[in-house]
Amino acid sequence: MKKIFRYPLRMVDGLLDRILAVIGVVGLAQFPQFFNQYLQRLGGHLEEARLTIARYINAAESLDLSLEAYVAEHLASENKIFTSSGQVMTDIVQRLHHLEESFLALKQAGPFNRWWIFLREMERPIVHETWQNFTPGIPTTIEGFYYGLAGLLVVWGLYQGLKTLMLSLGRKTASFFRPPRTKPGIPV
Repeated sequence: MKKIFRYPLRMVDGLLDRILAVIGVVGLAQFPQFFNQYLQRLGGHLEEARLTIARYINAAESLDLSLEAYVAEHLASENKIFTSSGQVMTDIVQRLHHLEESFLALKQAGPFNRWWIFLREMERPIVHETWQNFTPGIPTTIEGFYYGLAGLLVVWGLYQGLKTLMLSLGRKTASFFRPPRTKPGIPV
């Protein structure tokens, strides 16, 4: 009876194994493409922050002030409107510095540690924007090949581990319901 089920199960296992391998390869090979699209968006946010700060610098210079003095005047004001605009300017300057640091770190990251730097530096709203407009591509670089290979190994390893776990649990469950074996000639 067991032999009847072995062939279809092996066929399903082989098919599932190959499908998951393709998903792993294609899925993780998309990382370089996603990374580049994320980097472009991050660069856009960085340029917008620079343009905004440049406008504030021009406004400060027209009053013969540095940006720092201009912001300090706003923050020290008794008027809530000016105080809040001073806080907005402070936030934009801090964001600009953070975006510059993130962009530089991602730009300098090598192909093998890029994923780690990305996880450390990513900005969730920009990741979300990138994902909404992500265009998959066929990786034709060595980096894409390595990420595809990593995807194959990770998914295949997870599948084999899960399969081994399921088989082990199945054997334990089956042995639980099996009557104990007795030696011939020894009464139970």
